[in-house]
Amino acid sequence: MKFTILLKKEDDTTVPPMVTQIERAGSLQASALGLTLSESKHLLSRIQQEIVQSQIRHHAEAQRICRQCGTRRMLKDYRPAFFKSLFGSVKLTIPRLFGCGCDGVAPGARTLRLDGTVNRVALELECIQSHLAATVPYASASKLLGLLLPVDANNAVSTVRRRALAVARRLEMELNQATVEDKPSSTHVDNCATISIGLDSGFIRDCSPQSNRSFEVIVGRVLGPNAGSRSLGFVRTLENDERVRHRLRHRVAQQGLTTERMTVFTDGDAGLRCLQLAVLPNASQKLLEYLKNNADSLVDYGKRYRAGQRISTSFIDSAVNQLIDKRMSKSQQMRWSRYGAHLLFQVRADVVDGRLADNFRRWYPGFDSGAVASSTA
Repeated sequence: MKFTILLKKEDDTTVPPMVTQIERAGSLQASALGLTLSESKHLLSRIQQEIVQSQIRHHAEAQRICRQCGTRRMLKDYRPAFFKSLFGSVKLTIPRLFGCGCDGVAPGARTLRLDGTVNRVALELECIQSHLAATVPYASASKLLGLLLPVDANNAVSTVRRRALAVARRLEMELNQATVEDKPSSTHVDNCATISIGLDSGFIRDCSPQSNRSFEVIVGRVLGPNAGSRSLGFVRTLENDERVRHRLRHRVAQQGLTTERMTVFTDGDAGLRCLQLAVLPNASQKLLEYLKNNADSLVDYGKRYRAGQRISTSFIDSAVNQLIDKRMSKSQQMRWSRYGAHLLFQVRADVVDGRLADNFRRWYPGFDSGAVASSTA
C-alpha cells in the first residue's frame, strides 16, 4: 500500500508538487499503523517548505508593483535566506528590488522584508521556545522540541536561551517606557479595592567562577479583589528602590487597580522590611508590625477574617515555589548569572500567570497560539 501526498493550491492549474510518499507492505502491525514520528516530522517539514516558498513568491510578485503609479519595479538580484519555524527551516531566495522613481528620486535596491518577523523567525517558534525555556532547563527545552519537531527546526540550546532572553528584554523595555501616568490595562478601575501584595526572597547560586556564594532574588504576587493575579521577580542588586516601586505599580496597573489601598505580606527578613518601607511606605503592614512590635501590635485576625480580608500568606509561598524553586533552585541545582536570572524571571512570571501568549498577540496583531494561550508552568 502506497500513499502519495500532493499539495494543490486553489485556482492553480499546474501539476501539484509531491510532498512525500508513504508505503506500507506486508501484514498490518502496530508499529506501522498510521504515521510514524519520523514520517510526521518529514511531512510537516515538506508541507512547510512548499507553503512558505509559495507565499514568498506570491508576496514578492505583488511587491514589484509600485503602489503609487502601478509600474513594475526592476529586480536587481536574489539573496539567500532561511525562514525558521516550528516545522523546520525553509531555504528561501529573497529578491532585491529597485525603487520605482515615480517621486523623482531613484532609491537603491532593497531586500524584500516580511512585516512582523525578526530575523525571519516564526512567531510561534519564538513563543513556544520562550515558554519552555521559562518552564524547564534550556537543555531540556531544546531536547523536548527536538523529540517532537523536525530536526532542523533550529532548537539548539543556545538558540532557545537567546530567544527567551530576547523576549525578556522586550518586556523590560516596555517596563522602562511605561510611566506612572499610563492607564491600566483594564477599562474599569476600582479605586476602593484593597490590594494584597506578597513579597518574599530566595537565593540562587552564582555562576561566577570567582564566587561560591548565592545572590538574593525577590519574588512577589499582586492579588486584586477578584481571582486574577500578577507575579513578579527580580534580582535585588540589579534594582534600586525607585525601580522596584515602578515595577510594583506597573503590575498593579495591569490588574486594572491603583495603589491607594494595599496590604503587604512579608516575613521577618530585615532586607524585605527595608524594601517594603522604601517602595510602599504607606501600605498596611500586618505581619511586619507583628514582627516589629510583637504582642503590642498583634493584628486581630478574627476581625479581618469576619470582614472578608486576607489573613493567609499561602499565595506568596506559592509564588516562591513557582518562580524560584521549580525552575531555578531546589529542583534544578544550577548556577546563574545575575542578569540572566533577572531576565528569565520576567518571562517566567508571564508564563506562571498564563499571559505570555497575550504579550505576543499584543506585539503581533493576528498572532494565534492556542497551545500556550492558557497553559502555566
